[in-house]
Amino acid sequence: MESKTKEYQVTRRENDILYVLWSAGRPLMASEIANDELMLTTVHTTLKRMLKKNLVEVVDFVKSGNVYGRCYQPTVSLSEYEMSKMSNDFKKIKSTEVTVTDLVAELLKNEDKETVKKELDELEQVIKDIRNEIKEKQKNT
Repeated sequence: MESKTKEYQVTRRENDILYVLWSAGRPLMASEIANDELMLTTVHTTLKRMLKKNLVEVVDFVKSGNVYGRCYQPTVSLSEYEMSKMSNDFKKIKSTEVTVTDLVAELLKNEDKETVKKELDELEQVIKDIRNEIKEKQKNT
């Protein structure tokens, strides 16, 4: 099965800005992103790099005082970003003894029974879908 997980190469500042945008839940101007840890000049410079990397996009221009400012939003969802990080980190584990099954078992170990049951039901459906996808690909080759 081929890997579809995208690996995002982000700096610490780019990561900080992405989390500010996700937390806001709406497009923000650079001045709205800036805070005590992120100076406005740093935000502008970082957003420019992020546009080139396609991590953010300009979605609107709004008037702020006497000037117009760009509003930015992430091009990737928080969930997609976090799953990509976890997946890529898992692939970097050197031990061949640690499997996806081990990871899932460890993640479910301390959950309550209802949560585990729900997760297992969802996993069963994912497994069924992946098996069907593999069968279809084998038929077509």
